[in-house]
Order: sequence, then structure tokens, then C-alpha cells
Amino acid sequence: MRSRLSFKVSIIIMLLGLLLFILYLYFIVGFGDILEILRKIDPLEYSMYYSLTIMAILLSIIFYAMTWHDILESLSLKLSLRKAILYSWVGNFVDLVLPLETISGELTRLYLIQRDIKSDLGRIVASLVYHRIISISTTLFALAASSIYLIIAYRIQSGITVFLLSVLACTAVTIMLILYLSLNRGSAERIAHGIIKVASLLIKDEKRLENIKDRIMRELSVFYDAFIVLGKNPRMLAKPLLYSYLSWFSQLIVYLLVFYALGVSWIIHYIPQMIVVFSITLAVQTIPVGFPVGLVELVMTYLYNILLKTSPAMNGLATSLIRIVTFWFQIIVGFIIVQWMGLRHALESRLLYEKRKDT
Repeated sequence: MRSRLSFKVSIIIMLLGLLLFILYLYFIVGFGDILEILRKIDPLEYSMYYSLTIMAILLSIIFYAMTWHDILESLSLKLSLRKAILYSWVGNFVDLVLPLETISGELTRLYLIQRDIKSDLGRIVASLVYHRIISISTTLFALAASSIYLIIAYRIQSGITVFLLSVLACTAVTIMLILYLSLNRGSAERIAHGIIKVASLLIKDEKRLENIKDRIMRELSVFYDAFIVLGKNPRMLAKPLLYSYLSWFSQLIVYLLVFYALGVSWIIHYIPQMIVVFSITLAVQTIPVGFPVGLVELVMTYLYNILLKTSPAMNGLATSLIRIVTFWFQIIVGFIIVQWMGLRHALESRLLYEKRKDT
């Protein structure tokens, strides 16, 4: 019931956020100016560039999955690349639908992979933690580099500087917190003991409670052993880091292609500004309390208004088209994959039942 309620609340927040952004475009930007831009673009050129954004986002997801897949292989966990891609897409779908629950995607992938490989839970969690650290670090490095460039090269407003530094700080704190809990075994064990104490209030069976305690401490030990293995062999992380940057770059291409599709060919000269907007968009969706739909679009449009020499109508239209690919397209495909996986599981269960019935 809690899961369904959370999902419904997220859908309502998502639709309200979308409505808020539409109202902003209507009353502040003006639909007339947006329609005027659409009338001036070349349909053939627009179709070509915008279709390439779909390929770019697909490449981004594939490289994102390859990052995790390589980490899994380094920890001797066998999962096919095809399933890694499917599970990564489903995890992204859950994170996008539940933006206020930033670890929901990892929990989803943990559940899916645990059904397949039935291996040590601790090693699987270690792979997910390393994947999250690498993904956030990629965003943090790009955001830091582009922000420093803008602060030095341009006289940007003090408010923008404060906002950039705030996002950088929140992203850095997220990584530091994950690293602290991953490296400080004592703190993690204290958290585990706290969870066990809460469980003891709900579970009165002493034997069952003791089994849960033993399993938690055993998996915690496996997690730290796996985490140390990768920490002592940084070369193992070379390929995942490469794949992570390729995933990041593929998604950045979406932002550039959308402006190209709208006839803004000189956007190539504003790559640092585009990286700032792109990195902030990623960062505000991965910090502990991610920004919901609507607020992300408003932040993107506002930053484009400040950093680019394009009109508010162009920026609002570009933001809408970017989010269609990077947000709504991923949600639609993710929903289809979830339904397909659920249908497939139901069919497999039915065939197994019929087979047992015949025998």
C-alpha cells in the first residue's frame, strides 16, 4: 500500500509540475513566440537532428549499464549485458517517477539482480554503491570544471555563483556521505544495530530475529570485503569510469542537438554554459532530495536565459524538447519494459504451473 501510495503521489506531483511549467510558458514566455520559432525552422533539418537525440539517449543508457556491468564482472557477479541494460532502464524509470526517493532505483536493481544470480547480497550492494559513486563523481567533476570556467571567464551574477556553489556542495556532500558509510565499517555497523533494534520491536520470535541479525552482519562483512577489493585495484575502475563519461557525453549531445534542431547552430560556442545547465539538471535529480518535474524545467530555462544569448521563447521550447527525450521518453520506455517483464514473468509462471500439472 505504501508503494502504491508513493507512486500515486509522485504521479500527481509530476503532473502538477508539468502544469506549472506549461503555465510559465503560457503566461511568462508566450505560446505565440514559441509558435513563431516553430514556423521558422526547417522541418527536414529539425527531424534529422531531433531523431538523433533518441539515438544519443539510447547510447547514454547503454554506456550507463556497461558501467555497472563491468563493476559486476570485477566482483565476479555474472549478469548478461542485455539484462544489465534492462535493469538499468527500469532503475532509471523508478528514480524518475519517484524523484524524492533517490535510492529507489538502486533498490529496484538490487531486487531484480538478486532474483537472477542469487549471489552474496553484500557484493551486489557494493556494485550498486560503486556505480552511484562513479555516476555522481562524473557529474560533479564536469559541473565543477564548467562552473569554475564561467566564474573566471564571465561576470555572472552573484546569485548564480551561489546557486552553482550550493549544487556543487550538495553533490559533494552526497559522495562524501556514501564514501564515509562505505569506508567506515563501525558507523555502518551502528546503523545496522539500530535497524536490528527497530526490528526487535516488531519481531518477537527470538530465533528469527537472531537469524536476521546474523545475515545482516554477514552481508555487511561481504560488502566491505567487495568494496576493499575494488579500492585496492583502481585499474578495475578504469573501464567503468570511461563508460560513465561516455554515458554523460551522450546525454550532453541531446542538449546540443535540440538547439541545432531549432536552428541555433552557434550553440557549439557555448559548450561550457551547456555543460553547466546539463550538469545541474543531473545533479538536482541525484542529490538526497531531488527536484520534481516542473522545478527542473524552470531551473533549466532560467539558466539558459542567464547564460545564453537566446530568447526566453527559444529557451523554453528547447527545455521542453530536451525533457521530452531525457525524461518522458525514458519513462515511457521504462514503463513498457516494466510491463513486458511483468507479463513475461506471469507467462513463465503459468507455463511452469502447466508443466507441473501435466507431470
